[in-house]
Amino acid sequence: GNSEYRQVPLKNPLNDARGMAEALKSAGFGVSLGLELTQAGIREAIRAYSDNLARTKAVGLFYFAGHGAQLAWRNYLIPVDAEIVNVEELRERCVDLNSLIEGIKRAGNPMNLIILDACRDNPFGGSSRLDQKGLSQLDAPPGTLLAYATAPGNTAIDGAGENGLYTEHLLR
Repeated sequence: GNSEYRQVPLKNPLNDARGMAEALKSAGFGVSLGLELTQAGIREAIRAYSDNLARTKAVGLFYFAGHGAQLAWRNYLIPVDAEIVNVEELRERCVDLNSLIEGIKRAGNPMNLIILDACRDNPFGGSSRLDQKGLSQLDAPPGTLLAYATAPGNTAIDGAGENGLYTEHLLR
């Protein structure tokens, strides 16, 4: 869960991530919780997640709450330390979601769920704008379900309460 972005902070992703972690622990999942992750932190979390799936062959569930964006039909998770002046910097300062997909493919475990509550409007602030809103449609590998907070190309609402709108309903 990433909330403390330098350019456009979000209110609810920390609560969302903590709520999901508690719900998953209650359901019997082993949970690794990452909060306020930098680019290096997200990459390390994805590597550790993929390695754990490969070792245990368990059902995998990856959840991300924070800013996300698409560029040229690729989806990016935006770390808290990413300062984007030009949208082309997404490729070098953010984490391509395909790194997660490739890790899942290599793990070869039987089933995965990827939940992305990560498609807010204009995650950069200022004059930087993306041509496409939200996240792009993505083909998940076999045995993987991909769940977005909103339809591809649309934006999600951070929510007025303790959680983002999507995660609030997911937790129920």
